[in-house]
Amino acid sequence: MKLYEGSDGTIYEVALPLTSTLDLPLAVSGLGLPDYIDLANPAVRRAIAALWAAQQAPSLGLKIGGKQLKKPLNPLLFGGVAVKLHCPSANRLNHPLNRCVKDIDFAVPKSQGALFTKLLTSLSEAFGSYHTFFITPSDKMFNALRGGRRYRVRSICETPGNGIGVSVVDIFCDELPFRHTIKLGKDLFESPGVHMYTIGLENLLLSKCQFIFGLPHEKVAELETADQCFRLLPYKHLRGLVAVGMELKDMKDVAALLLDHEVGKGPDHIDAEAVRRVLEKDKAFALTVELNLRNLVDRIDVLIREGLSKSEAGKIIDTANELLKALPQVDRRWDKPWWNLYVETPKIV
Repeated sequence: MKLYEGSDGTIYEVALPLTSTLDLPLAVSGLGLPDYIDLANPAVRRAIAALWAAQQAPSLGLKIGGKQLKKPLNPLLFGGVAVKLHCPSANRLNHPLNRCVKDIDFAVPKSQGALFTKLLTSLSEAFGSYHTFFITPSDKMFNALRGGRRYRVRSICETPGNGIGVSVVDIFCDELPFRHTIKLGKDLFESPGVHMYTIGLENLLLSKCQFIFGLPHEKVAELETADQCFRLLPYKHLRGLVAVGMELKDMKDVAALLLDHEVGKGPDHIDAEAVRRVLEKDKAFALTVELNLRNLVDRIDVLIREGLSKSEAGKIIDTANELLKALPQVDRRWDKPWWNLYVETPKIV
């Protein structure tokens, strides 16, 4: 089956039916991941396969460029798959916070970026065609221009009607340079299992709440048409613009993090002081996080309409308010965008 045609005419194909020799329950157990994870989600299965291969590469005899890896690699997940690893509610059948995740996002130490990218493209040989990752000519150019700071790989994915399509896998090195930059400490990569091979609850929360963009007043009708006015943030000081925050999918992910975890110390809690320490160094980032969290509290009705119970909504509000109390106060009122403008903004619809 034809998957993709590169800009140079290269055809990328995969044989059907897809095959997998990976013992997924063994991988889940070996990584120490919880048994509530919904393994029916294809992106989750492929992500776990990548984590297992990276950790077990020496014992599995995996080779890159003809050479066997002598040490494990330490990729960390972020995005929707990472939320599923941490949150029972994001896996529970028919729960409103259980959403279909299609994309896989990784962060790695810069020293391991190229190696991990090559490891991904070797997974189909190691585990079968279900775990196909490949790099197109445009991806090679993209990767070369990033100077080892970011990589892009393609993965097969399922499409409606049980078809096979292609999705983009993003691999960031050392930091997440989004609307606001999140720097990832070396300790995260050195002890990946502590946070279930993710960037950790606090960084996950920040990575979701960093999203913001400015929309001209005359285009607010586009939000209304798309039934997304719930994304309008409570900020009145931008000149000629309104501030727009998280998409519904990200609101669901943040809600799952707040529903399933208490504020406190330890890897199973959201450390409000750790969040505060990050945001005290970047008041612009602090304002964006505050606006997105307040908007989640104010517009929890959006999630209730999705099926969230009132008791669950109350827990989410309480946890969000506890975090808001811990955030540094931002007195400055910006009348121009205070976030990074040079990142891609998703279309409203």
